[in-house]
Amino acid sequence: MSDSFYADWMIERLVPDDAFSLAYNSMPGERRAWVKKTAAQVHALVGPMRDSREERGRVHRQGFSSRALSVPLECAVIFLDSTCVSPVQVAAAAVPLVLSGARRMCAVRIEDGTPVSDNVLAALELVGLETVFQLDEPGARRFMEMLTETHSAAVLFFGRGTALMSLSVAAGYAAPQLRLFKPFLTERLGIWAGAGDEWDFETLAWAHPCTQFDVWGARTAIPDLPPGFSHRKGSFESFLGEGYQGVYVPEEQLAESVGQVALALAPGQEGCWVWPELSTDFFRAETLAIGGWNG
Repeated sequence: MSDSFYADWMIERLVPDDAFSLAYNSMPGERRAWVKKTAAQVHALVGPMRDSREERGRVHRQGFSSRALSVPLECAVIFLDSTCVSPVQVAAAAVPLVLSGARRMCAVRIEDGTPVSDNVLAALELVGLETVFQLDEPGARRFMEMLTETHSAAVLFFGRGTALMSLSVAAGYAAPQLRLFKPFLTERLGIWAGAGDEWDFETLAWAHPCTQFDVWGARTAIPDLPPGFSHRKGSFESFLGEGYQGVYVPEEQLAESVGQVALALAPGQEGCWVWPELSTDFFRAETLAIGGWNG
């Protein structure tokens, strides 16, 4: 890597190609297909690839003119720790970052020891974010200080470990020099089962390994649910009022779910994810000039 922005001590901690290869080859083809589907859907929602400089000029009917300029930030970074184990959640965040046109893009795994080859690393490669550092906590803090000094960086935090949470708190004090994103919590997700035979529970368990799933509305008992799935009773109204940020509901109940939860997904989306509030704009600087008032 020839980019002088990254210090030599960081480049020494780049995750090597063989770690990516091991992670990729260890993920079964059907799982890679889910990550690719997630990437394709998020691309359709937030794409296309942004340009390095976007200007828009308008003459308004009220008698004034405006000119807007959008340019990418200097750096966009995803910080992760060992508690972040959902490949599709990471992929859904990385796609807007990659499409944003940010001048430098990377992921930082806050972990000691040898590079980790897992589903999260495979997901990062599949969506095209292949600059990945593995830093200990002091190294991550040093890099955060570098980002703060740029006054032009966007930072995403994925994980619940002590080191990462401490880093996110420290980054909060650096705002507004840093633009920060913390995803909504997914420790509990709800499923409105209906007949129960529509859902791929095994894929749900793979996509969100550390999530507790509450299964509501099953007309009959669903046998052989994976670990982490439990039955709940109640009406659909009670289900939506439970406070889940994300739910899985039958197609015919999607419309009723919109506006009640942050994200609702139907059968066929078990291995996919999206962060509704995260777009390419998050990784860009917007400025505006107004003039020519003739009122």
